[in-house]
Amino acid sequence: MSIFNVGRIIIGVFYLVCCFFNLFHTINNTEYMWTICLENVRFPIQKEFLEKIVIPNEKIIVLLIVALELVMGALILNQGIYVKIGLVLGILWVLSVVQFLPKNDIIGHLILGIIQALLLMENYDLTLFQMIKSVI
Repeated sequence: MSIFNVGRIIIGVFYLVCCFFNLFHTINNTEYMWTICLENVRFPIQKEFLEKIVIPNEKIIVLLIVALELVMGALILNQGIYVKIGLVLGILWVLSVVQFLPKNDIIGHLILGIIQALLLMENYDLTLFQMIKSVI
């Protein structure tokens, strides 16, 4: 198994774990997440966007985030072009979220985006389940 496959499995599983964490924890504890976002906005229009659109619809927004993370994880663990679509979505997601993060969290997210960009260089012919099946 190549380092690229190991990387994509880790990232795909990471997104699935995030999906279930957000589904079972964040959806009922949104105040903490929005407080962090509001404290770290870089531009006034972002604060207005959060206050007028996102926070009033917080449950729907969290469910959309859960759906996105589920789709990204599933695509990254798939094969062929689906992996690349999942990785591109992951990069776009990281770039959109980084704007609302505390400064000490930005580097980690940018590294995640760079790793996903590097993983785009490889072609993936097997899904996670096909790789497991070939080993067993």
